[in-house]
Amino acid sequence: MVRDMRPEYHYTVADEQELDKLLSGTPTQESSLWDNMSKHLGLKTGTAGVVWAADDEAEGLARPLLLISHEEDIRWLCGRYAQLHSDLSPLTAWCHLLTPRFLEILDSLTRTPYFAQLQAAWTGLIIAEAALLAEKPVAQIRLASCLATQSYAIARTHGLWSHVPLNDVLRRFDEGNRLCRRESITQRGDSRLTKLRSCLEPLWQVMSAFSLGRNSVSDSMGVLVSALESLRRARYEKNKQEASHLIRSLRPYVMEVEALESLSNLHPEMRLSIFDRVVAELASAHTEHDKMRYNALALVAGYLATVAAGGSPSLSLAEAHATRWPEITAWAYLIGGIGENVVWTSSFDGLGRLVARELLRPLRLDEPPTCDFAFDEAYVLADPKLNDPLVHLRIKQARHVTVALLPGVNIAISIESTPLTQGKREQTQLARPASTTPAVDPLAAFADALWPYLQDRMNCYMQSAQRDQYGPHDDDSGRGRGKRKSGPQSNLPLGGSKRY
Repeated sequence: MVRDMRPEYHYTVADEQELDKLLSGTPTQESSLWDNMSKHLGLKTGTAGVVWAADDEAEGLARPLLLISHEEDIRWLCGRYAQLHSDLSPLTAWCHLLTPRFLEILDSLTRTPYFAQLQAAWTGLIIAEAALLAEKPVAQIRLASCLATQSYAIARTHGLWSHVPLNDVLRRFDEGNRLCRRESITQRGDSRLTKLRSCLEPLWQVMSAFSLGRNSVSDSMGVLVSALESLRRARYEKNKQEASHLIRSLRPYVMEVEALESLSNLHPEMRLSIFDRVVAELASAHTEHDKMRYNALALVAGYLATVAAGGSPSLSLAEAHATRWPEITAWAYLIGGIGENVVWTSSFDGLGRLVARELLRPLRLDEPPTCDFAFDEAYVLADPKLNDPLVHLRIKQARHVTVALLPGVNIAISIESTPLTQGKREQTQLARPASTTPAVDPLAAFADALWPYLQDRMNCYMQSAQRDQYGPHDDDSGRGRGKRKSGPQSNLPLGGSKRY
């Protein structure tokens, strides 16, 4: 008879003493079986809910899975363990943390993202943003760059927690990057991100509304949603006149699209001519008064980039205008995924399947988190007054960390200056001649002033060492024994004179 290996899940409302025991692996008698207890949390100030499993492999051990805390109690919860029980901190590196607003919509400990068959379109939008930010071709974009984008954070949040507002996701994205980056974002990079956000926001709103089946988020967004719905329906039906279906909702705003009625019969040169005319109209439409017309033109331009070359994608058309009109590239990558359900092909040079895999990955609350820590805990434990503001979070990565902006929404954040890389940079600066090392702080100025005296002492030491080993020789005989000189030189302080 095969033994049922499914663990029993328990729920306990724990005070400080009970919480210490549970998080240390000691079960408590005051518990009930977990069966979606969200309506009966019973949480009071100074308590936290704990979902834990009885570990069969280690009898008598409680394995905490999920901590439940009101938002106003997160500071007490995370701060207490960072100070009094630091061996368990950060908590969110090994245990999920949820607030009641997320728990109330859970029906199990596994949450599967839902994208209404738009995962391919979201994937394209994410890759477009990564390419636009890096200003590189897709072949040179890495997965970590995609997982660091705003579009990924928004798409993943929408798939798991559609009730979270867009502004909340963007706020956490900005604050999470500010907390984790030990060097400020470059002015150029910051301005590019700001510009790109204003360009992509209409696309995020349209995709969110499209996924939820809302046709009238606003008048302007509703028109764009209707256009994409018509395009998807035409592609499902394999209708060769899909362009005419796309423009039905857009016709009142974009008179130039009338030529798209017969797009399938036009030569590539004519399609390119239409694309150029639509792009030319974008300049005059870039005002608040013509915002709807501007968004419609950008959508049409993006669509034309996917079909201009005889029905095959010509994304280079959009990329040629990426500096001034990044939304054209974004629409092109998005529209290319409308109606596509197979996301495991080698699209986008093999990057598409990797991004889609992360988007569609279920959130398993019965397994340890796959992040370094959660944003909520980092917000509490980060201390900007320290040299290393994130010291309490025990970061073990040199280049980037994975932060859960929301449960299951893990984004990659680059750490631009870690203690390791900073040390290497300082050593490199010391290894340069004094004449080329700028004195950027008092210690550097002191080192530059002291170096000539140290250099004289080191030269005397080298000559003395040579005399002790070889006896009194002239310069020519000394040079003839160059290979043997490497012995004493390798033991010099600071790694030897060749570094300077």
